[in-house]
Amino acid sequence: MHSENILATAADAPRPQVSIVIPNHNYGRFLRACLQSVLDQGLNTRRIEVVFVDDASTDGSLDLARELLADMPLAGRRILPLPRTGRPGPVRNAGLAVARGQYLLTLDPDDALLPGFLPRSLEALASGADVAYTDYLIEERDGVREVRLGAYHKLLLANQNILPPTALFKRKLWDSGARFRSDTTYEDWDFWIQLALQRARFQHVGEPLYLYRMHGANYSYTARKADAESKARLVKDNAAFFPSWTLAWAESVLQGEEGVNPMERGIIPILPEHAARQLAL
Repeated sequence: MHSENILATAADAPRPQVSIVIPNHNYGRFLRACLQSVLDQGLNTRRIEVVFVDDASTDGSLDLARELLADMPLAGRRILPLPRTGRPGPVRNAGLAVARGQYLLTLDPDDALLPGFLPRSLEALASGADVAYTDYLIEERDGVREVRLGAYHKLLLANQNILPPTALFKRKLWDSGARFRSDTTYEDWDFWIQLALQRARFQHVGEPLYLYRMHGANYSYTARKADAESKARLVKDNAAFFPSWTLAWAESVLQGEEGVNPMERGIIPILPEHAARQLAL
């Protein structure tokens, strides 16, 4: 892995307040708007570091990133070209491994932060939270709609992914060993569960401050075919987070047993009577 430091970041340089890791593969067409959204946060951008990690793009993304980042007034800029991995998790991990910020954020280049995302999220972390997540807008072919989320609860997160793809979290959670895994297509959901297992405190910011663009090229969109296996592997990898009946369901799914209901897309059985009923079918 070759790292390009556009701005010198000496070991004794002041630590940025926020590091934003942008994992990219052939999303150059979205990059300008994504980076502009960082500038539009109403913060002193010299407190922000951007780490752009490229997964062997062929659309000129690297050259465009070099051009755009060179003009941004930031605490640090780094470009990491990678050999092709084909999965967002390892790409995010590579960027987070070199990020220096007190607070960390992964932002897909086809998405954008809406004005106020960072200030409101930082307020939540300053009040005692370890992870701050906001409501969001989802942009699809037929328009834009608002997605309102609720307060965090362990059982809700075990049942379905109640967080958006992007949330701001404290560095200590990464330093304690949380990593994006590659054996499930629900990599972000798996990561939030890892943080919950570290007893992280999640804070919901009740404003739509993040734009999620849904299109046919999204990794999350194309990964839907692997729904059942991905959920089962997520359960097995985070066994301490789930009850025994859910673990039994996951094992049955992975073994390909007949009569096991894979559940609706993005749903894991949590209630004992629900899991037992599915296993009995």
